[in-house]
Amino acid sequence: MQTNQAEYYLLDVFTDQRYGGNQLAIFPDASFIPEKLFQSIARELNLSETVFLFPPSAHENYRMRIFTPGTELPTAGHPTVGTGFFLARKFTNPEEGRLKLTFEQKVGPIDVYVDFTNNLPEMVTMHQPLPTFGHTHNERKADLANVLSLEPSDIADLPIQEVSCGNNTLLIPLVSAKKLREIEVKTDVWKKLKPEFGNGFLYVFSVNDVAGGNVQGRMFAPEIGIMEDPATGSANGPLASYLTKHQIIPMPALSLQGYEMGRPSQIHIDTQMNTEGVISAVKVGGKSVLMGKGTFFLE
Repeated sequence: MQTNQAEYYLLDVFTDQRYGGNQLAIFPDASFIPEKLFQSIARELNLSETVFLFPPSAHENYRMRIFTPGTELPTAGHPTVGTGFFLARKFTNPEEGRLKLTFEQKVGPIDVYVDFTNNLPEMVTMHQPLPTFGHTHNERKADLANVLSLEPSDIADLPIQEVSCGNNTLLIPLVSAKKLREIEVKTDVWKKLKPEFGNGFLYVFSVNDVAGGNVQGRMFAPEIGIMEDPATGSANGPLASYLTKHQIIPMPALSLQGYEMGRPSQIHIDTQMNTEGVISAVKVGGKSVLMGKGTFFLE
């Protein structure tokens, strides 16, 4: 490979069907790509996220950097799950059918477990940082309904809350999953209000009237170049933590996303509690499909 070229791969993540899930680009060896180009490359590809991998030296972990078209992220779910699937393809016969990988991200080391079926990687599960529960904003129901082009009565009588497992997420519960189809985000209004809500990404969800799963949601982050995300692992960790803390549905659960935008995604979420009733593990997993590869021309 010439040093002025870089090979990359395309995957669909959180799906087992081609052209579903969330698209991902992975550069398996970014060690010779000028760092100043990372953001420009991500913007050029214009996917929700692009991963730049740095192969490890002996006894080290892969280091990865994750970029949206607009910014670098400290962690993200579908890039981590997709990268775990991509790298696991070179392993065969892992002990007890499961492989552990650890990725060094901005938030620190992230463990990923890959389950194999017929000697091929299938389910990839990311262990996320433990949740931080932030402010609740139920007194701002009318403002948030306006941002979503909904009525205040469309928001369920549950906490509207900031939760983070690495990326702060504003969780907004709706009375029915059918209302998800009616959302039209007023980006200009949200841009003004966002600092008042901890600068969290917008994740709107419902556990009612969900067909084929336990919870369904939509994620919006126009401020980082993502008008809508088909599958957001870094928001589903907070979602799982929220659903557990407020005893809304039991874990594990199947979270659906991307259906309203024609890219159906299935995200497996789970939590564990310690003997004191505190969340001690947050897990987000799913399947992936390798879609293709290409060559990017650098400077």
